[in-house]
Amino acid sequence: MSQPYLSVVIPAYNEEQRLPRAIPAIAAVVAPKGEFEIVVVNDGSRDGTARVAEELSRAHPQVRVISYEPNRGKGNAVRVGMLAAAGRYILFTDADQSTSIVEMDKLLVKLERDGYDIAIGSRRMPGSVVVRAQSRLRALASRIFWMAVRLLALRGIADTQCGFKCMTREAARNIFPGVKTNTPIFDVEMLILAGRAGYHVAEIPVRWEHNPDTRIPYDFKRAVLTWRELMRILWHHRVFWPVRVNTEPPPQKV
Repeated sequence: MSQPYLSVVIPAYNEEQRLPRAIPAIAAVVAPKGEFEIVVVNDGSRDGTARVAEELSRAHPQVRVISYEPNRGKGNAVRVGMLAAAGRYILFTDADQSTSIVEMDKLLVKLERDGYDIAIGSRRMPGSVVVRAQSRLRALASRIFWMAVRLLALRGIADTQCGFKCMTREAARNIFPGVKTNTPIFDVEMLILAGRAGYHVAEIPVRWEHNPDTRIPYDFKRAVLTWRELMRILWHHRVFWPVRVNTEPPPQKV
């Protein structure tokens, strides 16, 4: 098979209920683009995710399943999938489709037409649509975390945590070996590395809907671990001043 046009990476932890809905829907939207693959990374699930994913791979030849044990965290699952993907462009998205795959063209046009290396979905940009918001507690925690990231880690990005990001294969191969955190804030580390490498990053408003059946529950213990991990990322990469991400359009080739 020639190189797929697009790889869609789905980190999956206890997703036996949602994968049977997500995979056919994603395949139907992506298929008109040309050759594609869907890489499901089963992150040590405790339910029937592995079985369901294998069944889906038999029904949809474009589906490739990577499974391992034990559960290592979303950051690890995304890293494994991004480095295994073979597509010219690689997009990662969540099984709950909080941002639907139908939004992908907004990102792809920035890579194909405008020459950006990375395009990320955003819930904070003008034009974004939040159909169902998070609970007040989660929203408050999210805002405090965003302010800390802006103050300590990154400049130029309004929303680091939307789980809908696409990039060239070259960018993925260069960035993700350096993403060491296994936690859900791997996006911050990814963008720090992208900023330092000088990649052009487009932030695009998308339609987003919070799913209450999240695989990343929020509580005091998780909040403490998240802050501790943010400090570890900053120390590991020697970020003593926020890294500015290059969001300017790349020079157009003549």
